[in-house]
Amino acid sequence: MKSDKELFKLARLYVGLNDEFEKAYDYERDEIKEGLEGIRNTLLTKGYDVDKFAYFQQLYKTMTIGEYFEFIKTLE
Repeated sequence: MKSDKELFKLARLYVGLNDEFEKAYDYERDEIKEGLEGIRNTLLTKGYDVDKFAYFQQLYKTMTIGEYFEFIKTLE
């Protein structure tokens, strides 16, 4: 079974990169796109549950810092 903790970490990174992409200038976007693509490739090559990944993205966006640290403790 794949690690939910690793999947949540990937979702957190994806959310951060996506936010950066939306705020970035055109000349900065190529590097950010590569990072996003790298995460997507990791999801596919390691066989992660994409629905759970999308759920973790939405969950992360709504969490406070305290909630984040408590949630991380619950993941395997």
